[in-house]
Amino acid sequence: MQVLLAGILWGTSGPFSLALYRLGVPPESVALLRPATGAAFLFIFVLVMRARSKGWRDRLSPGERQPAGGAGGWGWGTPGLLPGMLLLGGLIVGTFQFAYQMSTESVGVPATVALLYLAPALVVAASLPLFGERISLAKSALVALSVGGVWLTVFGTRGVDIEITTSGILWGCLCGLSYAAYTLFGKWYGRMEGPLLPLFWSTLGGTILLALAHAWRGEALVLPTNLLGWSVLLAFGLLTMALAALFLFNGMRTLEAGRASIGTTVEPLVATLLAWSLFGQTLTPTGILGLVLLVTGVAGAYALRGPRHRRDTPDGAQPH
Repeated sequence: MQVLLAGILWGTSGPFSLALYRLGVPPESVALLRPATGAAFLFIFVLVMRARSKGWRDRLSPGERQPAGGAGGWGWGTPGLLPGMLLLGGLIVGTFQFAYQMSTESVGVPATVALLYLAPALVVAASLPLFGERISLAKSALVALSVGGVWLTVFGTRGVDIEITTSGILWGCLCGLSYAAYTLFGKWYGRMEGPLLPLFWSTLGGTILLALAHAWRGEALVLPTNLLGWSVLLAFGLLTMALAALFLFNGMRTLEAGRASIGTTVEPLVATLLAWSLFGQTLTPTGILGLVLLVTGVAGAYALRGPRHRRDTPDGAQPH
C-alpha cells in the first residue's frame, strides 16, 4: 500500500511543475527548489524522530534493538555509511531532478513519464545480483505489461501536444536510469539504516550538488513571487519529495525492489486522471487499453507470491 501511495503522490509531479513554470519559476530553478524544500521537510521529520526517541534506551526491553544511530538513541546514521548516502545518493537525486525538469520542458509530461518508466525493467534486472531477487517469467511479464501500459496511456491521451526531440529523449532516458538507481539505493541503504536517514542524506546531497551546478553555470535562482507560488512549491516538496519517497523506501523494507518498482507505475494513472480533470485531456481507445494493461500489471505485482520477507531493522536483526 505504501508503494501505491508513493506512486499516487508522484502522479501529481507534472501538474506541480507546470504550475510553477506558469508562475514564472523556470525548470532549472524548480530542479533545485523541489529537493531543497523536500530536504527541509525531511530534516523536520528527523528532528521529530530524535525528540521521540529520547528515553528509548531506558524503555527498551532486553530483547529489543536500538534504532539506527548508535547506542545513544536515534542518531544521524552509521558514520561508515554517511559518505555513500550523501555522495552517491546526492548524485542520483541531483541527476534525476535536473533530468526530470529538462525532459518535462523539452518533450512535456507524457513523454517524460513514458521514458521515466523504463525504470521497472532496469530495477528487476539489477535486483538479481544486488538482492538475490529471482527474475521469474511472471515478474518479467508484469514488467512488460506495466511499461507497455504506461506508453500506451501517455501517448493515447487527446489534447497533449508532444514534440519529440533528441535532447528530450536523452533527458527522459536519464530520468529512467536515475529513477531505477534511486529505487535500488533506497532498498540497499534502507536495509541498514531504515527509510528516513538514507532519504534525508540523499536529498540533502542532491540539493547541494544542484546548488553547486547552478552557481557554476552562473544562473540566477528564481523564487516564487507570491503566496500561491510558495504554497505550490511547499506542497510540491512535501508531497512528491518527502512523503512519496518515504513511503517507497519504507515499503521496500518488506517488498522486493522489483515488485515495488512495478507498483509505482500507478503514477501515470494518477497523472492521466489529473490531466483529464485539470487540463481537459481525454483518452483515445489506445490510452484506455494502456490503462487496462497498467492496472493489470500493478495488481499482478501485488498478487504475485514472492519470497517471504521479514522487516529489516537497521542492524540487520529481525524485530520482535
